[in-house]
Amino acid sequence: MLILDTPETEAKYQRLEALGKKLGIPILCGHLDIRVTQNGKIVTHRKQRSHSWTRNSYNLIFCQLGSSNPTDATYGSGLLSYKKTDGNITRYTGSYGAWVTYIDYYNVETRENESAGRGSRAAANDAGHGIVVGTNGAVESFEHYNLQTPIANGLGSGQLSMIAQEAPVLSYDAGTKTLTDSMVRFMNNNSGGDITVREIGYIVKMQTGTAYSMSNFLFSRDVLSPEILIPNAGQIRLQYTISLVYLA
Repeated sequence: MLILDTPETEAKYQRLEALGKKLGIPILCGHLDIRVTQNGKIVTHRKQRSHSWTRNSYNLIFCQLGSSNPTDATYGSGLLSYKKTDGNITRYTGSYGAWVTYIDYYNVETRENESAGRGSRAAANDAGHGIVVGTNGAVESFEHYNLQTPIANGLGSGQLSMIAQEAPVLSYDAGTKTLTDSMVRFMNNNSGGDITVREIGYIVKMQTGTAYSMSNFLFSRDVLSPEILIPNAGQIRLQYTISLVYLA
């Protein structure tokens, strides 16, 4: 069963991308491709736009492009700070701010964003980083900083075995001048029962303090409607794709 965004919704996104190209404004787009299999057969396949970017993502863009420090002690409208997935606020206090890229001042070779456990690429068994899922269908909010009810890693009831997120794959369409980055993660249901997924999150690990201090931040949370059932002994494949149309 393949479920897609409505043609009317997709047409709006395409018009937005075209308008961004015409006006010279970068329009970053997110796409979700979700597949559930059981016994080697696809039981659910859905493609939709990821549209629920959070305040964390907006503040990161503003701070980087505006050369502004996230100095506010609180988190909310008109304020520059970040809220971690544990609910604590991170801000600039004099020595360090917050960056997406992992930076280790003492080991140059680790100054990169693509290894498992860094950037947006989750390591195996990590249910709090990278592409994550939950069971709560509460309405999306700009202020969300974590999934409402995250699904834990494991073999117990209601848990999923989280596979290490695959390396990101970059591609470029010269015709449309679109650069695309695709990230894939598999999760296995060995819990003994069915599990219903109602929310998908995209969590990025950023440096927030010393060279070795890293924290997780939710950049988007999409509610699935209809929800997606992962049967016992089934597997879900989640592909999160970011694309950007260039001018040249």
